[in-house]
Amino acid sequence: MKYIQSFFTTMIQIVTIGFLSHFATFSEALAQAPKQESTATATDNATRGLLFEIKSGNKVAYLFGSIHIAKADFYPMSPKVEAAYAQADTVAVEADVSDQAKAQAIMPKFTYAAPDKLQNHLKPETWTNFQTVFGPASEQMQGFKPFIVSSAVALQVGMQMGFDPSKGIDLHFIQRSKADKKSVIELEGLEFQANMMGSLSDEEGDAMITSLLQSMKSGEMMKELTQIASSWKAGDAAAIAKLFTDAANKDAGSRKMMKMLMDDRNEGMVKKINDMMQSGKKLFVVVGAGHLAGEKSIVDLMQKQGLEVKQIR
Repeated sequence: MKYIQSFFTTMIQIVTIGFLSHFATFSEALAQAPKQESTATATDNATRGLLFEIKSGNKVAYLFGSIHIAKADFYPMSPKVEAAYAQADTVAVEADVSDQAKAQAIMPKFTYAAPDKLQNHLKPETWTNFQTVFGPASEQMQGFKPFIVSSAVALQVGMQMGFDPSKGIDLHFIQRSKADKKSVIELEGLEFQANMMGSLSDEEGDAMITSLLQSMKSGEMMKELTQIASSWKAGDAAAIAKLFTDAANKDAGSRKMMKMLMDDRNEGMVKKINDMMQSGKKLFVVVGAGHLAGEKSIVDLMQKQGLEVKQIR
């Protein structure tokens, strides 16, 4: 399965930075990875990113797609994005990734209690391949579950390419909203996400690590992040949707994982967004861009419910 979902999961911003700090050898194992830069360009008048206007009767909300690790040149936001944010009294996000106390509290959900360890939950051949790729660093990662290992690797690769979790778009708007005294509402929350990803079965975890190893060897992870950044800057919803469709269609395991990571979550977020719209809140919603593109996305589900949806370019 492709690793685009690693870049659309808010937890990597605040959990895996601490994880990476433990692993000097691990960082060295990735040091030879080639660096790639996004080549997307946008005109001054174009809206960078996926921005949608949702209408339900006389009620209006705006949805904006985030990339959870970004670069300084993603800013400032486009004028139409700024206008959508300015009109809001409430900013809704997947989870408040600025809450360090909650981040620390959920960390045990991603770790094994000694003497249990990662190796015990992987197939022997998977663990052997893991050791081959990461060398001595593989022992340093024994205490962590597959999701946090995979996300940490993805984050490390992104940082080598010049991406920065502190520049994440959702984090940017969370911090601005708090400074501007806007209400910040979580559509899911860190604990919800931790419970979901920390409870993967051994089969699912093994598949995740196997995919990680394949993407490391092929360079696919770097290619995907470059494609995501380029598509985001161009406001290309179709390109982002294709990335997710290709990932889900790779095999049965990928379809199952994508359903859990994306489709199932979208249904819950749509309900909460609808409830807030009907309550009269002036909403600016920031979620991972992948949640807004393609079939069974938040946009698709809202359209099927009869809401008027249009992308603002």
